[in-house]
Amino acid sequence: MKRYGRTYLIWACGLLALGSIGCGSMEEVPAPTSDVPQGTSRAALTVNEQAALDTANTSASCQPLGNFYWEIGTGAGPLYGFPRGSGVSATTVMPIASASKWLYAGAYVQSKGYANLGPDEKKRLNFTSGFIDESTTLCGDAGTTVSECYGPAYKNVSYRLLQNGRFFYNGGHMQKLALDDIGARKGTGVASVMDWLNAWLGTPLPESDSDVAVAGGFSGSAAHYRTFLMKLINNQYELSSKLTVDAVPSWQGGPNVSSTPWTAGQAYYGLGHWIEGETVNGVWTVTGHSSAGAFGFYPWVNAAKDRYMLLARSRQLGANEEGEKSRACAQTIRKAYELGVPQP
Repeated sequence: MKRYGRTYLIWACGLLALGSIGCGSMEEVPAPTSDVPQGTSRAALTVNEQAALDTANTSASCQPLGNFYWEIGTGAGPLYGFPRGSGVSATTVMPIASASKWLYAGAYVQSKGYANLGPDEKKRLNFTSGFIDESTTLCGDAGTTVSECYGPAYKNVSYRLLQNGRFFYNGGHMQKLALDDIGARKGTGVASVMDWLNAWLGTPLPESDSDVAVAGGFSGSAAHYRTFLMKLINNQYELSSKLTVDAVPSWQGGPNVSSTPWTAGQAYYGLGHWIEGETVNGVWTVTGHSSAGAFGFYPWVNAAKDRYMLLARSRQLGANEEGEKSRACAQTIRKAYELGVPQP
């Protein structure tokens, strides 16, 4: 097995679920090593691995994406992973934007126990609560609390009676939930948001000031997020058996859907994550679960819950539907890997 390089990039950036405002500089720090099977020549790769690599480099859905890291694995660990281009590896720390939602939902359900969740909590997790943020102002100032991020100086979350019971994709639902549960926590320091989340999930995610925006402010690497996905498919979380519960329609034009970024056909939204599917012979069937970030970070677990996949990248300048672009590319690579045939 090969080990990745010795440095990764930490974004000194304030982040939002649907955008960003201002960035500082990047710094290099020693990176944890991570064993992932990687071929170094065509002869060293299996047919399936070579098909995946060729697809990443040549397919129409992947060519526009720039540099990224792709990985597929099981509950036992990675099966195969590779960087396309330079500067992005399994340990590159980046803003994960709305991929934060799945982590926060997992930690919240873990901390409360699903059986103890009330209807209002479930509605805040499946985005039908009516709590919507009025502003995309950054919550990345040092010392900001979850409570302050909720308030008028930042997110300015408000309750909209007419949206109660309707799907409205927005971080305000989770910000209200966090206000009531961990409102005094900050992004860094003693009793930070990530101290709470990592304790419940058993994950190694790093702290950042923007963590107080629980629906979109987290940062991490593929290796960090991998821990969550492996534990999820190994049934180590309350959420593991609840990936399809409390699901609501979330596609454009769907019943009781007010606002959604989903453009890839029919889909549902569960507790903090998308439920993907496909229609075959007129019947819609679940194919997987995901939580794509606006800058391109895409984590996925299949419907059988025996495989996970990640595509890690961050495109903030000129970003436009980057999560959907990553989804399309990642799924094309996965198909190539499973069939052993490069995909167009």
